Amino acid sequence: MGNTSSHDTQQARAALDQADRIALATDRDRRVHGLATAVFGAVMGIYVAAHRFVDGQGWAESGLFGAYVVILMALAVWQRRAANTTPRGARHIGYVGLAGSAVLMIASVVWLNLRQGDNRVAGIGEQPDHWWVYAIVAVVTALPSLAAGHVIFYGRRA
Repeated sequence: MGNTSSHDTQQARAALDQADRIALATDRDRRVHGLATAVFGAVMGIYVAAHRFVDGQGWAESGLFGAYVVILMALAVWQRRAANTTPRGARHIGYVGLAGSAVLMIASVVWLNLRQGDNRVAGIGEQPDHWWVYAIVAVVTALPSLAAGHVIFYGRRA
């Protein structure tokens, strides 16, 4: 059973060391995955903010949602086709960033609805908040995905 020579063992170790040194993911693949993750978050943030301006207008809401879905799908197709490989850890980091953005998107919608309800109770009525409130909501929603995209884009090089 122990017929393996030390020369064969050394050759096998050298081959494994060489395989470890070869980077499967290129810098281009890191850029593609990082950029796609960041843009996913930015689109989510922009959608939350833009939806408040078309809220209650059926055709505008439908058009905005349709554009949102088409943009996300096109971005996913581009990411899959543009990258040859997935950099190590990029998928996990991207999912964590997108999940964070999704949670903050829901929290932002709830917060904006509570603000609108408070306006009704105060007798102010249905009026949109100031533009900077929506800008903050968009940035807060996008932040986890932007951070994840940054980590992937500038992440550890093999």
